[in-house]
Amino acid sequence: MGYAVDYVPTRERRKIKKKYRREHVTSKAVRARDMRNAVRWNLPTLEHDTTGTATVDRSSVINLLRLDRISPTADPTGDHAMQQLVSEGIVPKPFRIAGNYGFDRDDLITSLKAWVGLL
Repeated sequence: MGYAVDYVPTRERRKIKKKYRREHVTSKAVRARDMRNAVRWNLPTLEHDTTGTATVDRSSVINLLRLDRISPTADPTGDHAMQQLVSEGIVPKPFRIAGNYGFDRDDLITSLKAWVGLL
């Protein structure tokens, strides 16, 4: 009779544990850096394309800032990245406009510039 699980020496188990722990912390930091870079690079596009409007639709912000490109396998629509910005207080909470969520354009751009460090 054999065992259902292969034996892994203690030394190797510790290496595997440490490796996964390190990847988890790094992936969190990498995601935060990618979000900041996406906002920094695409903020001029958001400013230019929304000139003359008082409010901006939530889905338009996600598309213009390209938040859906940060992690296309885990978050193909970019909703989680946008919600993370809202929950961390980086972006003000959206309000409803005719059934859709939207932001005040000036407040949104000011808060994003402050977060990225352009102010």
